[in-house]
Amino acid sequence: MIGYFRDLLIGVKTVLEGMWVTFAHLFHPAITVQYPREKVPMYPRTRAQLVNHAEICGYCLSCKRVCPANIFTIVGTRAEKDEDLGMLPDGKPKKMHILEFKIDMSKCIYCGLCVEACDTHSLRWEVPQERPVYGREELHVDFSDMTEELKQRVRAREEERRKAKGAAVKPPETKSGPSEA
Repeated sequence: MIGYFRDLLIGVKTVLEGMWVTFAHLFHPAITVQYPREKVPMYPRTRAQLVNHAEICGYCLSCKRVCPANIFTIVGTRAEKDEDLGMLPDGKPKKMHILEFKIDMSKCIYCGLCVEACDTHSLRWEVPQERPVYGREELHVDFSDMTEELKQRVRAREEERRKAKGAAVKPPETKSGPSEA
């Protein structure tokens, strides 16, 4: 009989302790954020979105070489000698047109090696407020600063340059008959 009352007393005691914890949380501020109306500010060093600023990218491809997940698709062509593309942050003239600078964020592992390898600091982490996407294809982002019309002109000029270079350097013709000694 004493065991019954002891168990009853322990049960009441544990229920009161649980209720005390619950009531104590009623007087603390809420932790829950009502998402659409309220947003939690992100920290400045948050690795939220990888962004390339193509106007200062030097087309060194170090980001592509160091990436363990192979998320970069970078296509560029050499500019003409008299063409002014601007200056890089290190003071050197920019020599390459960047036709494509695509990043596949669906494969990114957020390691930050590409950001550390970038000499011109054109590739960096930026903190957007939110970046909701509804499909994987929206995670493939192109950071080229060229218009489609300009890309077509540069590609056509590059094709002409390749044809001219191929016509200038002809491979030696070989004779298929027996050789004369």
